[in-house]
Amino acid sequence: MKIKFLFLLLSLVSLNCFSQTWSLVWEENFSGTSLDSTVWTQEIGTGSQYGLWGWGNGEQQFYQASNSELSGGTLKIISKQEPAGLVDSWGNTSYYSSSRIITADKFEFKYGKVEARIKTVNGQGFWPAFWMLPSSGSWPCDGEIDIMEQWGSDNPTSSTTGAAHLGACPGPSDYKSYSHLSTNGNYADDFHTYAVIWQEDYIAWYVDGIKRFQVSPSSWASVPGQYNWPFNSNQWYLLLNLAIDQNGPNGNTQFPTTMEVDYIKIYENDGVLGCDDPQALNYNPVANLNNGSCEYLITFKVDMNNVSGFSVPEVNGTFNDWCGSCWPMTDVDGDNIWEKEVVMLEGYYEFKFSADNWSSQESLDPSFGCTNGNSTYTNRTLVVDENRVICPQWGLCTPTCGSTIISGVKDLSEESLIYPNPTKGLIKLNNPDATNLVILNIFGDKILKIEKPEETINLKNLISGMYIVQYQVGKTIKTQKINILK
Repeated sequence: MKIKFLFLLLSLVSLNCFSQTWSLVWEENFSGTSLDSTVWTQEIGTGSQYGLWGWGNGEQQFYQASNSELSGGTLKIISKQEPAGLVDSWGNTSYYSSSRIITADKFEFKYGKVEARIKTVNGQGFWPAFWMLPSSGSWPCDGEIDIMEQWGSDNPTSSTTGAAHLGACPGPSDYKSYSHLSTNGNYADDFHTYAVIWQEDYIAWYVDGIKRFQVSPSSWASVPGQYNWPFNSNQWYLLLNLAIDQNGPNGNTQFPTTMEVDYIKIYENDGVLGCDDPQALNYNPVANLNNGSCEYLITFKVDMNNVSGFSVPEVNGTFNDWCGSCWPMTDVDGDNIWEKEVVMLEGYYEFKFSADNWSSQESLDPSFGCTNGNSTYTNRTLVVDENRVICPQWGLCTPTCGSTIISGVKDLSEESLIYPNPTKGLIKLNNPDATNLVILNIFGDKILKIEKPEETINLKNLISGMYIVQYQVGKTIKTQKINILK
């Protein structure tokens, strides 16, 4: 029986865990000894039966049902060597096997919080994935949402990724992706949760309950002029697989290797979700749950009067994949202060000013308060929605042309607005006239807002780490980094 859910729009979550307003509407716990055939279908072969070479990616494995097993309450997808070879419909021989299972035409849905608990694999050539495709869709114009992908190497698998693909049919995909490096072991050591919150005009990725990335239509310069945003259309189905990538294994790769899946859960929310900030371009006055989808008009300016030998400056950052000349700036009045206006989704970003398609770029000191502090890749930081106009001199943090400060974030060593810093969780605010205090995590997510803060503020419920504190005095916004140590 075909099962379809039309999920309600969903809410954004706090720093460490999803909101308590989520309701579980479907789950797969992989109990028993065999897959539920009313939900799952085993895909077989190399994709040649669909006219695809290696499932469209040059993958080297032959998928077969016998490589997936259920035991002990988990699904096990096992990649094996096949010395005798397995021959596909084109007569090509594969010397590796694995499994790929899908819910197409059996369980399909639209919108939701989609979460899986998975233990992945180590080893060169392995490509585990948990993802979604639209029912009866074409690729890439109808979209693809990759909830989790990892690529094995000789080193432990410490990096995980997610992505959203769109484009024109036929043609290559235009995608946005992220990569998160684990600081606590690798993803094959134990089970980790991978999730997306997917709703109208918004997708966000989470690893172990913490948001790592988000996109909206404004994330693509090519939408809507060149491509459509496909993620508001169709019903979608789930896919789980363990592939062998086109580069293949090496002498250190171990076979057989098993990817384990503990569960998949899908949630819905009954609230009215949307952008709840009246200053945002897409403010929804009836929204009672902020979903992290607020968009703002951001003006990038850079004072080039201390630079020579350039033609056109440009803005490059995590918001446009450091694309070079795709965001050129203009100087209409000839004062050598160049400008670029864009609509951006709220969140934390890193960027730099460059010129002439990276022929030159800023050289920033990592000790500057407007940077990420990374000595290897020193970039400026930007928290949207707190900054609407960014206007420094090239290579400096000092704001010019009457702008607000870039990211406006003071270093710990600078004059403190808030103390003690570092703190164990109790902070004091050094200004009795402060209003509208906001705490953000390093990804730009608002995790606390107090319209009229007291002198002492209790943040003991937050985990250790760096945060951004902002408050308003009159028409001035003051911002500072704080470090919570427990």
